Amino acid sequence: MKIRVTDILGKEVYTTKAIYVGKIYDVMIDQKKGAVSGLVLKDAHKGCLKDIVPDSMKKVVIPYHLVHAIGNIVLIKPPTISNIQ
Repeated sequence: MKIRVTDILGKEVYTTKAIYVGKIYDVMIDQKKGAVSGLVLKDAHKGCLKDIVPDSMKKVVIPYHLVHAIGNIVLIKPPTISNIQ
């Protein structure tokens, strides 16, 4: 399924357990594979990563392999400290 990057920018991201993570600010592209490799999130200080990201200006990168579904919102597998940047 093809999705335009512009269609997911600004979408809210939740875990599969319905916990808020942040909003999509940008995406990272693997140029060699020509595929999305990660989602850059803003507002992570308001979600489940608030203990790790207390600064409202800081962005985090969630690996794309954590994405479970994309629709009106984006569902991801719960992130851990080891798989965010």
